[in-house]
Amino acid sequence: MRERLLIRAVVKLLTPEEGGSQGPVGKEFRPNWNIGSRTDDGQMALDGGFVTLDDAGPLVPGQEKEAVIEPLLPEPWQHVAQGMEIPMHAGARVIGSARILEIVRVV
Repeated sequence: MRERLLIRAVVKLLTPEEGGSQGPVGKEFRPNWNIGSRTDDGQMALDGGFVTLDDAGPLVPGQEKEAVIEPLLPEPWQHVAQGMEIPMHAGARVIGSARILEIVRVV
C-alpha cells in the first residue's frame, strides 16, 4: 500500500498588487508548489498538490487560512518540514505561499 502524505499548513493568497490572483479560490483547488525540485538540466520544477481549506468559504486575495495540502506524488515532498514556507504557483507565476504546520503520513 502506498503512503499518503498530508501537510497541514497556513495558505496565503497574494493580492493582485503583489502579483497574485485576481479573484478568490474555492474550498478545494490544485496549485503547483516550488518545493526545491529540479529538472535533469537544473531548471526549477513545480510539484502539484491538492489544497482543501479547513472552512467552507473561499480564500480571497490577501487572506490566509489553515488547510491541508495533499501532494499528487508524495516522493518529491519527503524533505518538506514543519516551519518551511513554500511558494504557491499558477503556471510560472507565484500567487501565494504555504507555511507548514505539521506533516502527517498515512499508510
